[in-house]
Amino acid sequence: MEYSGAVGRFHDSLSKFKVYEDYLDSKVTSMDLFYLKSRELARKLVEHGHKGTVLSREEFVERKAAAQAAEAAKSNAFHNRGRPA
Repeated sequence: MEYSGAVGRFHDSLSKFKVYEDYLDSKVTSMDLFYLKSRELARKLVEHGHKGTVLSREEFVERKAAAQAAEAAKSNAFHNRGRPA
């Protein structure tokens, strides 16, 4: 399975986050933390769409799994390319 440019970059960006909270934190700014005084509250605001469109937890998990599967398939294809059939 091969991904086109924008889709591939999106999947690459998701794989840098270990957990959903890290993904939410990437949308939180230092100004948000200054005024809200709570990372958890800032995450909730992001999760509810106050900072733009974000993935739900379920969408994040599904897309992260798809990105990891695509990366594994790409890695296997590259690895198997050098082996004789």
